[in-house]
Amino acid sequence: MTYGLSGSGVPFSIAAERTLEKRSDGSWKMEIRARNLLGSIRETTFFTWEDCIPQSTVYEYRRRGLGRTREARLELDRDAGTALARRDGSDDRTYDIGGSTTDILSQTLGLQCALMRGQRDNIALDVASERRREDMVYQVIGEESVRVPAGRFNTLKVERVRDDDSDRQTLLWFAPELGYALIRMVQDEGDGQYELVLRNP
Repeated sequence: MTYGLSGSGVPFSIAAERTLEKRSDGSWKMEIRARNLLGSIRETTFFTWEDCIPQSTVYEYRRRGLGRTREARLELDRDAGTALARRDGSDDRTYDIGGSTTDILSQTLGLQCALMRGQRDNIALDVASERRREDMVYQVIGEESVRVPAGRFNTLKVERVRDDDSDRQTLLWFAPELGYALIRMVQDEGDGQYELVLRNP
């Protein structure tokens, strides 16, 4: 799938390609790559499926641009129940994970699977990143017809549940006719907004 990514301070949309492939050992690899003249971003996750939750083993992030490179890596040892987080300029960190902990990238697949199974309220995901582990809760807030570069789709509109005093907002639109694939996402950080839209299924 190919997406367009745009955001505050960016005068044009950047093409981002998401690929999902099954590997020879039965595990899965999902990757998002975006590149323009100013730099590139790559996110990669390796996981297996356990019921409806991606069981992550490795998550990697690499961003290059303006003469700087930022890298992060998260290794999830599912047998030991621990995660090892590495970030540029920071000491390695270790913290506990649970049996259903997934990572920040593959959580969208877990959310997609939950919607396919008919869940609509209090969709809770235990998510690990290179920064921390946190519970992320989502709920369907309605149905909406949405036009993106890939076409017009009837969607389920999903919102991440946050504290009442939070100035951040995350909205996602999933299209049942595309297997509940994500076709649009809007992330409002309070000081800037970013949007992801599907260009080609």
